[in-house]
Amino acid sequence: MKIKEALNFINAATTVRAKVDGDYLKVFSKGMISHNWFLILNTKAVNWDTVLKHWGGLTDVAPEDLARVMDVIQRLLDTPVEERFPEKKYRLRWIDDKLGKTFLGFNNQWTEKVWSTYGDPTSNTIFTESELEQLKKDNPRFAPAIDAMKEPAEDKDE
Repeated sequence: MKIKEALNFINAATTVRAKVDGDYLKVFSKGMISHNWFLILNTKAVNWDTVLKHWGGLTDVAPEDLARVMDVIQRLLDTPVEERFPEKKYRLRWIDDKLGKTFLGFNNQWTEKVWSTYGDPTSNTIFTESELEQLKKDNPRFAPAIDAMKEPAEDKDE
């Protein structure tokens, strides 16, 4: 389970809320502020021993919402740390021209990948770290160019 998924599950409950504050996930009663948490855990925690509990912060929490929180936290703890966070996304910046920035990307046309340049970042120009690593492995001569062109992509969903 990803951190964002955990937040969405908890925040869908009626009497509890969760938020990430730095490296910590805080769970608190809906009517309270996040400083009045009843559970706090490092987003890289791997067991309940490191989860801080303050049961006095359970003001007006419905039992079914507390059960949901405990289930979500357990699923999060069961998820390997590296799988909890979204994979970083990148764009390949091509040569800029008088019209501005240019990005390298590809289209799937019929059964072939067709590489092209794009004036605006689109889903065709976004690559995950693992996709770029595979591309470099498949095309070792292009690896230095890929590293030189790689720049972080802003992801509106993260």
